Amino acid sequence: MRIVQVTPFFAPHTGGVESHVRGLVREFAREGHEVSVVTSRYDRSLPKEEQLEGARILRSRSLGVAFNTPLDVGTARAVRGLDPDVFHLHYPPPLTSYFATRGLEKRSTPLCLTYHCDLFLPGFSGRVLAELYQRVFLARTLDRVDRIVVHARSYGVTSAMLRGRELAVIPSVVDLERFRPGLDATALRGDLRLEGKRVLAFTGRLVPHKGVDVILRALPLLPPDVVLVVIGAGPRLPSLIGQARRLGVESRVRFCPSVSDDDLPRYLALAEMFVFPSQNRLEGFGLAIAEAMAVGLPVVIADAPGVREVIEPGKEGLLTEPLLASDLAAKVRSLLDDTDLARRMGAAARRRAEERYGLATVAGQLLKLYAALRAADLSGP
Repeated sequence: MRIVQVTPFFAPHTGGVESHVRGLVREFAREGHEVSVVTSRYDRSLPKEEQLEGARILRSRSLGVAFNTPLDVGTARAVRGLDPDVFHLHYPPPLTSYFATRGLEKRSTPLCLTYHCDLFLPGFSGRVLAELYQRVFLARTLDRVDRIVVHARSYGVTSAMLRGRELAVIPSVVDLERFRPGLDATALRGDLRLEGKRVLAFTGRLVPHKGVDVILRALPLLPPDVVLVVIGAGPRLPSLIGQARRLGVESRVRFCPSVSDDDLPRYLALAEMFVFPSQNRLEGFGLAIAEAMAVGLPVVIADAPGVREVIEPGKEGLLTEPLLASDLAAKVRSLLDDTDLARRMGAAARRRAEERYGLATVAGQLLKLYAALRAADLSGP
């Protein structure tokens, strides 16, 4: 099958959507499909075209990046020059999927779109722009595609923009070979001065909605041998370092902003559990949760649409009230105090990752969707 993935950013850019698309591309190519990726040339030092992960990467002309959104006006022209069996668009950031549908207005090639999360732009002007985009441009984009994919049903049915639309539920993907139990982190534990400590891990971009501030406020409520390892970078890093200092837990936090994608599984292997208190609808699934589960960690995560669906509460981990540090601390402590329960949850977490989130499993579900869309297109009206 000839497959085109259209995504605002792609490697070397990093993030949850980028990891998801890159994993799919790798698996589709491994299975012998002809894969192309249309993405923004957000950095002009990047080549316009290259081979990566067995796929042809086409970077379209971009006027720059605003609100973490590539203004990739060249996307319409890029997709017009391709003739696949299916186009798969990824949203957000906005505009890329809109330009793609504009470029394909006169084509009947099947289109599906993965709606990773609702759009949120910071500040008053950001809110105005987000509302304008969603009501005008996004609505037109959604009307144009043949199928909308969400990673979790609870997220899709609670999104105002998706209300009343037919949804396919297909989760995000984890590379189960890279993220696996039993990774040796002994040397890393020494490097980070974690001998004799019980470790909580968080990984993600350091932005307000990820809720790292909630974990920091929970730390003083936990035993003094409990240490938090924060894996990730972002604009909130300086303020989070300052918050840890003010709370008196600076010595109990290890900020690790420069961890490579290759090293991430080993950093997760340091931990007794994974904590993810993300706070708003910018989190439609929480790929970081599934990656931690694949490593065999029990998880404590926010009780929010989409995120809560990654686990079966009480089996692979626990849900915590968003924003409430005392509840997060209580849930974490309950697992620290019951190591047998934590171990059983970690083993169950790995099993769930294997059953639901592996590359082959998720890619297989998407290929079935592509085939159904293709069959409907060939059969005609």
